Amino acid sequence: MKRSKAVYILPNLFTSLNLAAGFYSILLAHSGKFLLSAWVVMFAVVFDNLDGKVARLTHTESQFGVEYDSLSDLVSFGVAPAFLMYVFVLKDFGRLGVIAAFLFMICGALRLARFNVQTTHRDSFIGLPIPGGASVVAAFVLVFIKFGINSHKYNVLFLVTMYILAFLMISPLKYRSMKKASTDKTISIRIFALIVIIISLIVFKPYIFIPALVVGYMLSGPVEYLYKLIKPKRGVAYEQEDSNI
Repeated sequence: MKRSKAVYILPNLFTSLNLAAGFYSILLAHSGKFLLSAWVVMFAVVFDNLDGKVARLTHTESQFGVEYDSLSDLVSFGVAPAFLMYVFVLKDFGRLGVIAAFLFMICGALRLARFNVQTTHRDSFIGLPIPGGASVVAAFVLVFIKFGINSHKYNVLFLVTMYILAFLMISPLKYRSMKKASTDKTISIRIFALIVIIISLIVFKPYIFIPALVVGYMLSGPVEYLYKLIKPKRGVAYEQEDSNI
């Protein structure tokens, strides 16, 4: 009995680390340590993925864990990146910058609330997951600081990006779920090799491949939607051609 209770705490421990990372990111951003603040957001994403995987591995999923995870996500991926982006560059726009940061945060909260009430099978997400939006914010900060780019010179890009991310989180676009990979299924050698390659690239050039990965995931929803929108039209065109012959 004692062992089962200890195992039950494990996923909530990773959720607590996620929450702590979000709070620490806010403190770092307030102190002007933007690079560290962005990295801590990225670590929060790792903790967020681990808590769900640990819960499924140990069969300790619970409604309490779901709610606690959502509250932690709102801090780490809603409040923290919004505050980071505001003090980093959005404050240049005054009230417009405040609105952009607030819109990102509230759309993230709406995204979490919609996810919690969904009863359908979650092989895919409806709207950009809030950790994905936070990762894009952190990736922008990482790239601009690492390569010495003047963020204030491109502040409009940051402003527009925040509005786009806010829209994507509450949009009906579908995004592939990375959390639902079953732990009892064997991984093919190709998937395993792909995972090893991706991890190797991230370790080798983190400031290039992490931003590329998260931005690619952000764009995957609109790209897949446009692909499905165009694909049926081709089929209809072929049917019309056949009927005319």
